[in-house]
Amino acid sequence: MRRYLRLMGLFIRLSIQNDAAYRLDFLLRIVVSVMHLTAELMAIWVIFSNTKSLNGWDVWQTLTLLGVYRVMVGTIGLVIAPNMRATMDDIRQGGFDYVLLRPLNSQFHASMRKIVLWRMIDILLGLALAIVATWKVLGRLPIATVATFILMLGLGVIIVYSIWLIVATSAFWFTRVANIEMIFWNVFEVGRYPVSIYPPWLRWLLTFVLPMAFVTTFPAEAMFGRLSWTPLLLGMVFAPLMLAAATLFWRTGVRRYSGASA
Repeated sequence: MRRYLRLMGLFIRLSIQNDAAYRLDFLLRIVVSVMHLTAELMAIWVIFSNTKSLNGWDVWQTLTLLGVYRVMVGTIGLVIAPNMRATMDDIRQGGFDYVLLRPLNSQFHASMRKIVLWRMIDILLGLALAIVATWKVLGRLPIATVATFILMLGLGVIIVYSIWLIVATSAFWFTRVANIEMIFWNVFEVGRYPVSIYPPWLRWLLTFVLPMAFVTTFPAEAMFGRLSWTPLLLGMVFAPLMLAAATLFWRTGVRRYSGASA
């Protein structure tokens, strides 16, 4: 475990060095992140200029959800998406040999070798928005709800990582799977709003088939203390199962990989 923590520290230092070489680009990307959040806040403002709630969600609760959504966007962009994209490219072009030659767990290396540090701004802005909005709802930040929020957020990250790992692993069988990423982002967009606003059949789909509810809605509900025990317990079972299935799928794909020289 210590070895992998040291390696993560090394990957972070390398990312800082790379970003330091392109400071203007780093700053511009931060500005873009702020603009994205501003546009999303304007969309919320337009919605609540015409209604007082979204099926029981008031403006501050919806802003808590938007904050969770930005945290997830930042987490995906920080470490999940760049590594999965690099893995798909390596498999297609034959560069995956270098991943397998390292004296490391291949899944760890493929998942953690690239860290896009400027994406931390999305995470920080999202957390700030969620905290301020929750304070407006409750007038305080209870330790129990914060702890449940952190747990649900972690389970949501595991679910998203598992989905991306399954997509990346598909490259062992299919030449081009990058277009599936666009499908993911289109589905992920619905996470900006509570799943309760959708029809019952779509709500079920977004909970158990395309589990966006566990990624954004349930963590937000946990933050302002409205989450019941059922989704919490389901998440604690569902997320580890998805990770185990994705890991098994990964190992199957690695065994199938024939190498660039084959």
